[in-house]
Amino acid sequence: MICFGATDKGLVREINQDCFAQCTLSETVLYAVLCDGMGGENGGNVASELAVRGICRELSGALDDCMPDSEVEQLIQNAVAHANTVVHTAAASTKELRGMGTTVVVFVAIGSRAFIAYAGDSRAYLLRGETLSQISHDHTVVQMLIESGEITPDEALVHPQRHYITRAVGVERALETELVRLDLQPEDCVLLCSDGLYNYAAESRLPELMQQALQEGSAQCLIDEANAGGGGDNITAVLIANHRTEDRTDG
Repeated sequence: MICFGATDKGLVREINQDCFAQCTLSETVLYAVLCDGMGGENGGNVASELAVRGICRELSGALDDCMPDSEVEQLIQNAVAHANTVVHTAAASTKELRGMGTTVVVFVAIGSRAFIAYAGDSRAYLLRGETLSQISHDHTVVQMLIESGEITPDEALVHPQRHYITRAVGVERALETELVRLDLQPEDCVLLCSDGLYNYAAESRLPELMQQALQEGSAQCLIDEANAGGGGDNITAVLIANHRTEDRTDG
């Protein structure tokens, strides 16, 4: 199993408020964390960095390949809850950081068992064969409006509330995350990304770009695609592929 990622501030924003990390703990255990900070100048980058650092510390200290599913799920939820407390406390205690928060998407793999937890509008996609599917579910106002039938997906793209997030790390004292479990098949590829990627790179292009990234061993082609599409936000992409490094065909 291999994992790599890249991040870029894009062509418009002055700073990068995205943050990500990945860690391979053993031949069968790895994790990745991606956060997209919010709060403008009021610490969005601080929120994302605090959250990533805190979640990584919790996961690195406890994950092992013998853990049953229930313990893995509880560990991930506890790690995100701890990060939420850290970010919320920092925002409440420092005037300059008030209002900050961050999305989060966490991926954990133990062998072929995968766990994805998330809050906000950063996404997780699964590429299986030639089929791309979105694993995560956006926690946004427009997603709620789509589900209620009030607007269409096309209308959501230009809706004035399209950037309004309904769940985020650090905004409230407590945070409810969603968690998905899946069994990885050989050659599956998972993409974690911030909205700066999928808002500026067409979803129809993602399978081809993911395959290119795997061949190159770099997520830079995904970053370049989003920048070519306007680069109006920070861009982060992390890929996890269910095959050994030596199985990859270099292009």
